[in-house]
Amino acid sequence: MKLTLELEATLLARRQAEWAHWRAHPDLNPLLSGPMLSGEVSLKNDLCIYTQNAAFSDGLPYSGIIVTRRPCETVFDLTPDEVADTHALLTQVRAHLDATVQPDGYTLGWNVFPAGGAHIPHVHLHVIPRWNTDAAAGAGLRWFLKAAAQALSIRPAVGDDLPAIRSLILTTGLSSDPTLITATLAGCSYWLAVQHGQTFGCIGLEHGEGASLLRSACVLPDFQRRGIGARLADTALGAARGRGDRAVYLFSSHAGGYWQRLGFVQVPVTELSAALPNVPQVRSGLERGWIRGETAWKLDLSG
Repeated sequence: MKLTLELEATLLARRQAEWAHWRAHPDLNPLLSGPMLSGEVSLKNDLCIYTQNAAFSDGLPYSGIIVTRRPCETVFDLTPDEVADTHALLTQVRAHLDATVQPDGYTLGWNVFPAGGAHIPHVHLHVIPRWNTDAAAGAGLRWFLKAAAQALSIRPAVGDDLPAIRSLILTTGLSSDPTLITATLAGCSYWLAVQHGQTFGCIGLEHGEGASLLRSACVLPDFQRRGIGARLADTALGAARGRGDRAVYLFSSHAGGYWQRLGFVQVPVTELSAALPNVPQVRSGLERGWIRGETAWKLDLSG
């Protein structure tokens, strides 16, 4: 099976808007009223309801949801009694599906908050029967999440990519002055985060003798907090290790905490400029004077 996943950039924003709408109108909760509960199958106990409605299955045959009768946003908010009744009802649901449609397996899951895929602020457990004949047989929840993450590729930059790199640097606020952007492939390496022809992020290394300067690490705002920056950093640091660098340096006045989590420690700017006197960014900083106001960081690769 070969599956291509393409996630719209607006998906999270739509989820957030829907979540806000339903939270503002709890009396219209679609999981506790209306057509959702008028499905082909309905099972109940004291605290929970299971409904199976083909009109809302989105092409997943015989799939359904278990919801609590009490308004409750997420699985983390369930009471011990609701947890017990959810499990008891899940057992009944499995017995019903095993007896009627004989699935070969199941996929079960809660989505929590918009970033996790939820768009209605009421806890609901998805119960999805699976068969060996499914188009996606063998693929579980994490398979699809990993496939979406891996659809974005990190590739080396070429000369024609320099305008895109400069645009990213300006768009993400790494620099507001185009004349200060020293991005070049002469003695440097850059990598781009790309998906379906669109560039979302970049990172660069300016190479010195036994050390490199990590620079221009940025991701477009709509694609931040998705692990793209970490993948770019891993790629650049892996390349530095591969070329035998003993250390990697960088300038960062605002993201020091992030780089500390990757093992960087703050060092004097003079140490950085002495270790990498001929790389483009250091030469620019010394010539224009901006280097004196920077904060320098170092990752020791010699250990």
